Amino acid sequence: MQTPGTPWKSWQKVSFRFFFIFFGITSTLCWVMTTYFAYAAVAKADIEDQYKLYKPFSGFFHWLDKHIYHTGYDPKLHVSLPVDNHYGVVYYITIFFGAIIAAISWGIIDKKRINYDKLSYWFNVYLRYTLAVVILGYGIDKVIPVQMSYPRTMDMIRLFGNQSKEDLLWKFMGSSPGYMIFTGSCEIIAAILLFSRRTAVFGYLFTLCVLTNVLALNWFYNISVKFFSSLLWLYALYLLAPWLAKVFQFFFSDTPVTTHQGHYTFEKKWKRNLLFSILVLVPVLILTLVSFGDAKTYRKETASARKEKKYNVTAFVTKDTLAADSFRWKRVLFVYDNFIVILNMKDKEDWYQYDIDSLKKHLVLRSDNKSSTDTLQYNYPAAEQLRLSGKWKGKNISVLLKLSPVDSMYLKKEKIKIMQD
Repeated sequence: MQTPGTPWKSWQKVSFRFFFIFFGITSTLCWVMTTYFAYAAVAKADIEDQYKLYKPFSGFFHWLDKHIYHTGYDPKLHVSLPVDNHYGVVYYITIFFGAIIAAISWGIIDKKRINYDKLSYWFNVYLRYTLAVVILGYGIDKVIPVQMSYPRTMDMIRLFGNQSKEDLLWKFMGSSPGYMIFTGSCEIIAAILLFSRRTAVFGYLFTLCVLTNVLALNWFYNISVKFFSSLLWLYALYLLAPWLAKVFQFFFSDTPVTTHQGHYTFEKKWKRNLLFSILVLVPVLILTLVSFGDAKTYRKETASARKEKKYNVTAFVTKDTLAADSFRWKRVLFVYDNFIVILNMKDKEDWYQYDIDSLKKHLVLRSDNKSSTDTLQYNYPAAEQLRLSGKWKGKNISVLLKLSPVDSMYLKKEKIKIMQD
């Protein structure tokens, strides 16, 4: 750390100008996403609401990509949201080069300035605060285990080799809520440390450790927020950078160090009170809204999961005695409140939305495109048995089903053991 008022070296001024512009612009995505998830916690929201904010830039980005970048971005085909997609690549490249040009121009205009102590201080406060708010939200999503929910019926029966790395990571985390709560607690602790100036340096270190693990998981399991998590990691590294020499001295030498730093404040009391109110109320509001929304989601998902049923086919009868394995049923699942999944002998999935007419004993199946419907008669011949009969895909069928335990992996029943025989 430099003493306030000390002239900065040229490379320090140049790098600060670039990072001020690049991080300043990209950090708006943090607030857009935080606002969206906080709003979605209490009201109906669609992810497409975020597209509207970035859609106006799609034409300009398309022109840049067509004439300069050549990544293949097409606004008619690709989502207008800066995540791990074509739009995200063009978005970050454009801001990167734009920040370089703007930093050079800023340097020419402001070449007589000896340092940016005050601006750097307030920018670091903003960036630290932004990082804390985002991490706090992610931490809450794990402490109330909804980010990676407990494996549902479909997760239990899918073949290991047919799943993506992202699916595997989600099930790995979701199958142990205790571990997910632990990781979420670490993120919340990191956020709390960042909120205070006195614990900020330790907060940078702790946050960097947490985000390094998150970053590794996102990249090596191909999670679709690689760019965003990398950005948060860079924020933490940037905030820690001025303290790296002292951190090294603390851990690897006998030289005493201090993390005390000078700070700026407003002269007028009302400005100080306003700043304090914002710094306190915003995270409290986000904590309240996200916690409320996550609790509501957790209750809803838990109730929905309890209603899910898995049936194994014990008899399948059709007039076509040569019906292929691609037509014959192997298993039937009732999942996600109003979906039914029919798996054939090759484990191919047919998804339908369904309605039940309890008076006529009809099960009405609607395909995803709703272009056609099938109506099956249902009854219960015996305990834990279900019979379906009627016309399906143009052929008359009769199917006898046997109820089977959903949690066949016994994930909820397995306890931690110290000694195993």
